[in-house]
Amino acid sequence: MESGVECADVVHGDYFMGGMMVINGLMALVLLLSGLFHSFLRRLGQPSIISHILAGVVVGPTFLGRAVDLRRLGMQNAGSALGDTIYYLRIIFMFFLGLEMDLRYLRHNLRRSLLLACGGSAISFLLAVAAGPFFYGMLHPSFAATFHPQKLYASTALFILVLTSTASPVLIRIVTELKLTTSETGQLAIGAAFATDIASLTAISMMVVNPTIFGHDGKPLPSRSSSCSMQFLLFLWMALVVCVAVGVAVRAARLINRMKWGRQYVSKYELLGMLLLIVGLSLAVQFMGYSASMAAFLIGLAVPREGPLARTLVDRLTYPVHQMVMPLCFGAIGARLDFAEIGRFTATQFAFAVAFTTAVSSAGKVGGTVLVGRWLGMSAREALVLGFLLNVKGYSDILAINLADKSNVWGDTAQVVLVVASIVNTFMAGPASAAIVRQQRRAFKYRSHCLQELRLEQELRVLVCVHGAGGVQAMLTLAELSKGSSAPVAVYLLHLVELQTARKYAITHLYNNQSLDSKEEEEEDARWGYSWEMEQVTAAVHAFSTYDAAVPVPVRQMTAISSLASMDEDVRNGVEDARASLVIVPFHKEQRYDGRMVSRRGGDGRRQLNQRILQRARCTVGILVERRLPSIPGISAAPTPMPERDLDLDHDHDLEEESGRASVQQEEEAMHQVVAVFLSGADDREAVAYATRLSAHPSVSVSVSRFMLPEESRTRMRMSEEEAEDEEFMAEVRARFVSPGQVTYTERYVSNGVETLESLSSMVGECSLFVVGRGGGEGGGGAARNTMTRGMAGLEVEEEECPELGAIGEVLASDDFLGCSASVLVLQQHKLHRRMRTWKQKQQQSHSQSQHGGGRALPFPDEDDDIFDWNYD
Repeated sequence: MESGVECADVVHGDYFMGGMMVINGLMALVLLLSGLFHSFLRRLGQPSIISHILAGVVVGPTFLGRAVDLRRLGMQNAGSALGDTIYYLRIIFMFFLGLEMDLRYLRHNLRRSLLLACGGSAISFLLAVAAGPFFYGMLHPSFAATFHPQKLYASTALFILVLTSTASPVLIRIVTELKLTTSETGQLAIGAAFATDIASLTAISMMVVNPTIFGHDGKPLPSRSSSCSMQFLLFLWMALVVCVAVGVAVRAARLINRMKWGRQYVSKYELLGMLLLIVGLSLAVQFMGYSASMAAFLIGLAVPREGPLARTLVDRLTYPVHQMVMPLCFGAIGARLDFAEIGRFTATQFAFAVAFTTAVSSAGKVGGTVLVGRWLGMSAREALVLGFLLNVKGYSDILAINLADKSNVWGDTAQVVLVVASIVNTFMAGPASAAIVRQQRRAFKYRSHCLQELRLEQELRVLVCVHGAGGVQAMLTLAELSKGSSAPVAVYLLHLVELQTARKYAITHLYNNQSLDSKEEEEEDARWGYSWEMEQVTAAVHAFSTYDAAVPVPVRQMTAISSLASMDEDVRNGVEDARASLVIVPFHKEQRYDGRMVSRRGGDGRRQLNQRILQRARCTVGILVERRLPSIPGISAAPTPMPERDLDLDHDHDLEEESGRASVQQEEEAMHQVVAVFLSGADDREAVAYATRLSAHPSVSVSVSRFMLPEESRTRMRMSEEEAEDEEFMAEVRARFVSPGQVTYTERYVSNGVETLESLSSMVGECSLFVVGRGGGEGGGGAARNTMTRGMAGLEVEEEECPELGAIGEVLASDDFLGCSASVLVLQQHKLHRRMRTWKQKQQQSHSQSQHGGGRALPFPDEDDDIFDWNYD
């Protein structure tokens, strides 16, 4: 049977079912191969888009097409078959791409991001203008016979778009997978990628209004609007059509948000209706002569990010788009590539063309970014890595290549060269990103993170952890006070959600709270899911920010859902991601309506969690015993979040009355009275160092109370090395803070734990916050501290109920300490700092011995040395 008869039979439906089976098989094979390739390539730091394109190449004419002739089923090739099948899915994908591109992210580091974007794009633009004619002539040998200036101009313009583009979604995934989102380099890269991507997509959207189609002879085909005036009128008409479509979609989105105001998500019917509206508007715009994909992208860019509709779109579309639609879209691009079409070129010529295109693209992006980065004061290494990150391809360049294919600007060889060059450019971003991650984590590991050595003008990065909405205000108040008057502070809030066996299914149905018919049942079902807890924490953070007249520091929220047994790993990862110098966790007991401290849900598990964090965290750790810490003056009492569901319901009325009395008391308070208790040791020095930072805040009054042994007891004891460091530290505190009047200082002489307890009792009612060191172990303070705490309230060290608080902290947090209504912050200095200090002292001793002919200098420690031997038991 001849091919023409076969195609006619297919048109009449003789092979319809066979074609459907082949299409389904191709889609399944692309998804399977994409997953297999990515499972290997992600170990090399490669984004998923490379796996998608490679999977398409395998199912395309280069490999699978040689074994299976799809033309017998009426299909030109696997690429066109997949592209036609997922046509409507591509519209949804472009809409989601615009929805993910949040322009508000550009507000952070706006000037620097724009300068970096302009610098890299400007150099790439100049190189593309110079190399564009050479590229076209190199890949089109018949260039001289079919030369036409207009085609050369179009080729150069599209070549510029390919070289200057940056795929922001791909870059975001690289930055997120490598945990660079909190670093300044990652934030600058995302901001610059957004700016470049928006400029590239805007240029492409203007080109598709009235593209010029070229014939095989190189001459442009007759167009319906060849004159400049007609093209300008057509552009205005298309702009009006797109604006109307975008306006209709935005009005519909706002209407749905207004109808569902106060709800968490919209229903599945409203979601389906909105998606159908977007597809219908995109097809209507295409009927008017514009691109449906670009119209969907512009609609996604303009849809309001606030409200339940955007939240539902992102939550419901993220998984299917990234796991199914995106592999098929880019797999279709790879399936159209036919390496057999480059047969007239030798392997050397093809490799030279790919290397030339890759070198021009890399030189423009990396060179321009390095020049601007150095001008902005960045290090050469950071600017170089940032340039490689901004050279990531995968979205705008693919659209430009598709536009050139439809316009017959480039042949098959040029398209293959450009796609392979884009893959190589993206492939280089993985090792470059991994290099900066290793460099940053190495610096994080060796840099001292103790507060004692952090100057007031240096940035303090704080990670606060909460188990529920009830602890948000106290944690953020403490973080807000840490910024002082003008010192930079970066605050990260980590919501620790306990993964319970009965609710493990809720992770996969995290946002599926709209399945019930009754609104009351729907809300009740939502309250028993993880989403309810996260929404309460988000509302508490928003309330704290909204009711602050002085504009608090921005809070970056994170959520960790895991069991209590492994939750300390999430905290350690959060510390590393945030590069925090201080992590504050809540005490496992909470204050009841009558003022007593009681254990709530999972009290023992939370206590063990705090103990593991103290052992394993690579920064200073604080445990906050919260007794209704007053809010900051100037902040109205924020709405009290709903109590946790496991609270004692019999005392709800008393709890509300106590909360009202606390609010009145907070309004009457004019200052935060903070007392730092100092006995001896590294932990106490850390507590005083943090208190001195608090003293810079205008609403905080700090007093340092130093407990000392009587002079006759000190003369009988030999001064240890630890005590010598204490004296040096306190002398500096008196000179820098006490003498100028910023901090008040008192000395209290005690001989044993009983006198220490009596002295602490006399301080009750004078402050709203105690800041103490944990003490014990490596930071215990030696014999002097043991003497001053021995016999305190009849407790010995081995009999302590809460060893994570230390002797002083446990007494202040105890219910037996009558009249104490102040919160307590117990600090433990970073263990690595202590071990590094010990290593430096040993190295100095070894160096002095080597100068006298004995011994040798110790090598710098690495991860295998015992100063990094963390105690995980």
